[in-house]
Amino acid sequence: MSKTFDDCIEKITKEKFFIKDDIPNHPAYIVNEKGQFEVINNTQKEIGFLVIDDCVYDSSDESRCDCAIFDESKFCFIELKVCKIKKQKFNRKKADEQLKETIINFKEMDITKGKTLEAYSCLNCEHEEGFVRITNASSQDTILEFEEEYNTNLHYTCTKEFS
Repeated sequence: MSKTFDDCIEKITKEKFFIKDDIPNHPAYIVNEKGQFEVINNTQKEIGFLVIDDCVYDSSDESRCDCAIFDESKFCFIELKVCKIKKQKFNRKKADEQLKETIINFKEMDITKGKTLEAYSCLNCEHEEGFVRITNASSQDTILEFEEEYNTNLHYTCTKEFS
């Protein structure tokens, strides 16, 4: 581990915010618009944003997901993948493995105890207008594996709504 968890957490109460991870060798960060992952928080309650890659773990550990968001009852792991050109292929399997490894490690450290776990494999292609989400690829076998092996709901989407 590179820093303490407290050093890597930001608290947000905005109704809507986005997460980006588009700068090489730089951690994921919060933006107000045109991000890769959208967080909807209609009640404007406190949401924690935890930078995992390049904060909790240093950037040389490529087996971890990018970040997590959480409230009092849910803990959501997020892996963001971006293609720069339309025909570039995503490595969904690598994204899923990064999510698995992080979930296993956090469970071993008792960080997520008592919370409902969710994992988000978010794929985007970058365009002049922002990011275009890739939503047509999912693996039912992997979704089932996450449920059975890790007690985690896996989503192939780029939006999380807290209620």
